Amino acid sequence: MKEHKAVTALLRVAERERRCAFGNDRAQRMALKRRECAGELISPYRGLYSAQTYWHNLGTEQRSLHVIRALACKHPQWVFAELSAVCLYGLQHANALHDGTVCIASSGGVGGHDEPRLRRFYMNRVPQRTCKGIFVTSPERTLIDCAERPFVQALAIYDSALRIGLTTVNAIGSAAVQAVCDQQAVSRLLRYADSRSENGGESLMRGIMIDRDFAVPLLQREFENPYNRSMPYRVDFCWKLADGRIIVAEYDGMAKYADVSNPNRASFQAKMEYERRREQDLKSQGVTVIVHVVFEELMSPSKLENKLINAGVPKIR
Repeated sequence: MKEHKAVTALLRVAERERRCAFGNDRAQRMALKRRECAGELISPYRGLYSAQTYWHNLGTEQRSLHVIRALACKHPQWVFAELSAVCLYGLQHANALHDGTVCIASSGGVGGHDEPRLRRFYMNRVPQRTCKGIFVTSPERTLIDCAERPFVQALAIYDSALRIGLTTVNAIGSAAVQAVCDQQAVSRLLRYADSRSENGGESLMRGIMIDRDFAVPLLQREFENPYNRSMPYRVDFCWKLADGRIIVAEYDGMAKYADVSNPNRASFQAKMEYERRREQDLKSQGVTVIVHVVFEELMSPSKLENKLINAGVPKIR
């Protein structure tokens, strides 16, 4: 199809601003639509467009952010909520949560002409903030709305918010009392949320363990490093049992070093040797079992459950 200079300019500006493009008048909108029909552009949301190659090179979260930024340009009064606000705040969360839906807060009636991928969160008063130049619900309200998500997925978001100091357990609890929400779900998340969880994978793993009634582990437990006492060993999860056993679980333990394509074999071997020595040192300090868990096992919770049961991790029910 013949180049349309105005469309090319719109796409270039949009890519520079890390958002989707949209037409400013009827002629531009029609030109964009024609190129979508011709397969040159993709439209992830009504009226928004991106070049096919550019779009497919974006990660899942970045695609959502491109749509959000474009909608913020078109509707600067919108207040983004729930998962859309989570993206703007930069909180860790599962990529699987992204399904093309855009979330906004609303205190008015139902929008009869809303795009199908637009979800409104209704609240009498919208507690809003500005994040990166875009209106979002307050951190507390964002997390309260996220409590509607499955526990194991919401826990990672709560952990992330506490880890970066975006809010506190008390602030979320106080806001929840004044909101129409699932109080039970929020209370459960606040009970288990922990800023010591270092990443979303660890949060997901802990959430699965809690959901499957395993005893809640100690997080980031330190053990002596005889080779460098100023830098003790820290393990992701630890259970100290009444019979004296100490069980340690590591998220992505050895797998993070298993890049056999790495040309720097010396570095790879050094890391493997460090892990071997580290495990010996942990066991010399009473650790009886060390369980290594990779991401794929979190995608099959029954595999993780069986692995922990075989290692002797107790269940509380």
